[in-house]
Amino acid sequence: MDAPTRDLGEENKGGEENKQEEGEEPEELFETNWELEVDNFDDMGLKEEVLRGIYAFGFKEPSPIQQKGILPIIQGKDTIA
Repeated sequence: MDAPTRDLGEENKGGEENKQEEGEEPEELFETNWELEVDNFDDMGLKEEVLRGIYAFGFKEPSPIQQKGILPIIQGKDTIA
């Protein structure tokens, strides 16, 4: 038996959450059960070679998803990001 599905594109159609001004960027929102955030790459426990690569590509600070997502991945937690 197939699992039930739903069309996420139809959810909240016409609701207040979907109203945006033209040209306005949508707000980034994600839910998590992981509360710890690491606001810089140096505190993530990454290998020195990885840190050099990150900084060599010009990254200065992690994005919001990286702040919450990298550490659980390193710790071997199941992660969907």
